[in-house]
Amino acid sequence: MCGRYYVNEEAWARMREDFRELPEVNPFMHFGDVTPAMPAVSLTAAQPGVDAVAAVAVTPLTWGFPGFDKNKLIINARAEGIENKPTFAESLLTRRCVLPASGFYEWDRSKEKVTFTLTDEPVIYLAGIYRPYGPENRFVIITREANESMLPVHDRMPLMIRPRDVRDWLHDADRMRDILQEPLPQLLSKRDYEQLSLF
Repeated sequence: MCGRYYVNEEAWARMREDFRELPEVNPFMHFGDVTPAMPAVSLTAAQPGVDAVAAVAVTPLTWGFPGFDKNKLIINARAEGIENKPTFAESLLTRRCVLPASGFYEWDRSKEKVTFTLTDEPVIYLAGIYRPYGPENRFVIITREANESMLPVHDRMPLMIRPRDVRDWLHDADRMRDILQEPLPQLLSKRDYEQLSLF
């Protein structure tokens, strides 16, 4: 699962390079850790303008769908079978989002926190879906089976989207299905007391 991530100013700067239509100043951006029930900045599909076929917008969303137990939130959705789950199916087809992160955290079997980042990029684009609940829109992060860089710590990892595929994820339902299956990148991991490593 993915239960906490963080965003820094370097990630926002790279996002603006990747998506020139984003505003210079983002009033919704929160730098630091993002946890369930918090509002977070996301990228969503915008109405295309004259010069933008697949425009991207910055949208504030709150993390977590209300669960069957009112005291618990659903924060992740498994990619496997997601199109057949009533809670997620409509959102997957019509309301996809991307959560920009500098990195994310996971806890190993010894309850030690491990930070994961990409090897060569300052921003990770996490795939999500969202839907309205009352007056606000809420999101979940999609997860997949972990690859070898994540397996020593956890058997699940968030679905990460390459920058060139973000517009397709947001706008193209056919490409979305391909992206759900594409190989996930290798990640760097770091515990507070050790150096970065691939495994």
